[in-house]
Amino acid sequence: MELRCNDERTIYGPDELFDLFHGNEQVRTYEVTGQGLRMVFSGNDPFLYCDTDLRTRLEDLQSRSGNGPVPLAFALIMGLFTYTILVQQPRLDHVRGRATGHQLVLGIAFVTMLWAPLLADWLPIEPYLEDTEKRPMAEKPLARMHSIERFPALYTKFFSDHFGFRKALFRLNSMFHTYVLRSSPLPDNVVFGREGHLFLMRDGVVDQYRGLPIFTRNELDLIASRLETRRKWLAERGIAYYLTVAPMASTIYPEKLPERFHPVGGEGGLDQLIRHLSEHTSVQVIDMREQLRAGRAVRDTYYTTDIHWNPWGAFIGYRTLMERIAKDHPEVGAPCLAEDYIVELDTNDQGDLAMQLALNDLLTRVTPMMVPQAPFRARDLAEETLAGSGFFKYRPVFKQGPDPQAPKLLMFRDSFAVYLIPYLSEHFSRSVYVWSPIFIPAIVESERPDIVVQELLEVFLKDLTHDNMREDL
Repeated sequence: MELRCNDERTIYGPDELFDLFHGNEQVRTYEVTGQGLRMVFSGNDPFLYCDTDLRTRLEDLQSRSGNGPVPLAFALIMGLFTYTILVQQPRLDHVRGRATGHQLVLGIAFVTMLWAPLLADWLPIEPYLEDTEKRPMAEKPLARMHSIERFPALYTKFFSDHFGFRKALFRLNSMFHTYVLRSSPLPDNVVFGREGHLFLMRDGVVDQYRGLPIFTRNELDLIASRLETRRKWLAERGIAYYLTVAPMASTIYPEKLPERFHPVGGEGGLDQLIRHLSEHTSVQVIDMREQLRAGRAVRDTYYTTDIHWNPWGAFIGYRTLMERIAKDHPEVGAPCLAEDYIVELDTNDQGDLAMQLALNDLLTRVTPMMVPQAPFRARDLAEETLAGSGFFKYRPVFKQGPDPQAPKLLMFRDSFAVYLIPYLSEHFSRSVYVWSPIFIPAIVESERPDIVVQELLEVFLKDLTHDNMREDL
């Protein structure tokens, strides 16, 4: 195995890899031979995992991958040489002689602005600003003869991500667009709605905002066949299956959309899916839209500067989910009531859409914290190894509920379940929450839950056409 950063690399041989990585239960044979590592697999989801923190090794590799002082010294020498030649040109004499103080100040200020991004690399003059982009930044490339043809493009990408005052300039640009032009500085990522609402932009989302159909008949048939097969496979093992879709903010607040995205009515993607599944399968789909719209009469159910529902909206989603599950499984108990919680309002700068604009401290969000009058009884469990961890966006959550005789829950979920977890965990003896966009049968077989819930955000409905870790499920 080779770890590489630019032209620096660290190579791990078979013995080191054997010590670093361990196989799951489906790696039947794992041994070092004269030719390398030998592995024999069984099952459909073998993988290796590493318990060693490689962060220090990666940081050391990165620290050794810099360009060094030679290119910088060469650039300074060439810059000084060019400056000396230009200063000696006769054509500049009349400019130096006739320039007024105002012109000189303006010229110096202009040159300083041009040089400021470069000077920020050498001098501590750049103000600290939080990184809100949440994406990996380009690494600094090295100029080497074997890759010289790719160097300009790589360095351009690196410089675009790292030039001095980049965050400050981006923030100023966002403020100018937001408060002067009244438009989004990143219209491909975020758009401004009415009354301070921000909305996510991505491929295909405008059709969803407008309530247009997003599935073809073939896609609906594919999803229905797969989910019905999944439901039957789970039922054969005594496991109930529920599919729930967390609505987009625009579905609950259509009047807050920009005018150009005004819903046209008709059957949108979620309506298409629910109708088709009800007509052609026995899959239980839990629709939360009506309850979330009704919840607006009490307080907002979604943030204005964040894609997610707030804790109040999540509480309504939890009640809707548990009321439906309790019809089939009364042993889970009745969902909690709103009267069981005290609502405390917290204004914070954690809105993910506002963060993309680097204006989260100005475009704040208000969080109605649902504080239980009696403490939650479910407790955290230590993290365990689960199959398919390469598909996890974040680590799974394991909870032990207060009633050891209650059913067990396995939930495949996304970020909308973060606020659901404390509520749901009170109703199950053991609950496991796997942040994965796909259904992973191997986890079902190892956990043996009584109930499986698959939750996804409405904007990701089309992902159901690719939810097939196993062809038969």
